[in-house]
Amino acid sequence: MKIKVFLILFSIIFALFATILHLNVAQKNFHQKNIYQDIDSKAYIYHATNFYNTNSFIEKNGSIPYFSLGYAFFLGFLYKIFGINNAIITWIQVLIALLSGFLIFLISKNLFNKKVALIAFAFFSFNAGYLVFSQFILTEIILSFLLVLFLYLFVLFLNNKKIIFIILSSFSLGVSIIVKPAAIYFIFLILIFLLIFLQNTFLYKIKILLLFSTFFYLPILGYMSFNKIHFDQFSLAPLGNENLYFYLFPKVLAEKNKTNIKIETEKLGNMLTGSKLKDKSWLPIKNLFIETFKKDPIIFVKIWLLNTLKTFLGLFSSNLKVLFNSSSFGLNSDKISFFSKSGTFFEKINLYISQGTDSFYIKLIAYFESVWTILRYILCLLAFIFLLLNKKYKLLFFLLIYIFYFSFITGHDGCARFRMMFEPVLIILAAYGFERIWESVKKCKTHIS
Repeated sequence: MKIKVFLILFSIIFALFATILHLNVAQKNFHQKNIYQDIDSKAYIYHATNFYNTNSFIEKNGSIPYFSLGYAFFLGFLYKIFGINNAIITWIQVLIALLSGFLIFLISKNLFNKKVALIAFAFFSFNAGYLVFSQFILTEIILSFLLVLFLYLFVLFLNNKKIIFIILSSFSLGVSIIVKPAAIYFIFLILIFLLIFLQNTFLYKIKILLLFSTFFYLPILGYMSFNKIHFDQFSLAPLGNENLYFYLFPKVLAEKNKTNIKIETEKLGNMLTGSKLKDKSWLPIKNLFIETFKKDPIIFVKIWLLNTLKTFLGLFSSNLKVLFNSSSFGLNSDKISFFSKSGTFFEKINLYISQGTDSFYIKLIAYFESVWTILRYILCLLAFIFLLLNKKYKLLFFLLIYIFYFSFITGHDGCARFRMMFEPVLIILAAYGFERIWESVKKCKTHIS
């Protein structure tokens, strides 16, 4: 009964924060058409509106969209029910975020105990990422939910070895690819994990690997077949070239040539020989990329790791500033970046936290989040140490490869937004670290008394 009361109480707290945020965003931006939008939102809304009007994603030019259409379908489907109303979408995303919170609770309970689960749910209810991105027309909440669903089902399989859970977990991970193909290569790490840690016969392991692979690729192949039929391209989305050559490469060239990213992006744009959606158009840029990499691979590694660090240390408060469309920053969160500031290290930190808004409350949230970010990583580190001391090698390895993969793939253009892919794992680890410290303090007090 106490657990139910606790869950209800913190669900209300999360819903209350979400409501306050929603009402303030609506009031602040009531005169703007781009409310609830980030710089990437327009593309999703465009295709969702097209689906709403025509029941199809196919355009007159017949070109394949540069991103997966899963989220656009989610929007379009809801537009069919509620009309083109992005405010309704955000409320539904709040509910989906709350479902993610309950899944975080259940994962923590299955991996550790009820205390860790309750702490994890409390941490979730104050999580700026889930609160902020529920208000954006972006993939983050849906993608995070599907990844958390995969985690929950996969943990259930590891605990009781029921085949249905490995099937459902792999299918959930596969469906996430249709929203955003972030986990497309994660399957290989999962297969290695299962091969190493499944305690059973070799034939059983092969059976599980085949089942996981089959149901993972089932929705992916279905979506690729859709693209082949409608766009004559048996592929997911041609976004890989843009990520590599228009996000990573300009940063490398700016560092190498001592210029800035905008100048280098424009130069590369002039090298395109046709549509960005066709691989052939990128050949001149691709050749320059390879040539530059061969001459100085270290700079590529440096930029990639720096972007990954941005994902770990970025504040969701920066997106909160964009949500309120404050000052002159508009829809461009790049101007609020830590690395766009000048001055000493601590001056840059202070500017990153405080600049971009004239709201006292948003600044206060940003400072609180920055402190909590540091404390949480300390708790996560302690959690890993406790897992190691308790010889929970399987769980330690799984959580490490999960965080490693979903952080490392953001090396082309790191930011806090991408952390939503592994934010649930950080919440769970922080809760476990906190619970272990709390229990240790209680034991010390008992011994002293």
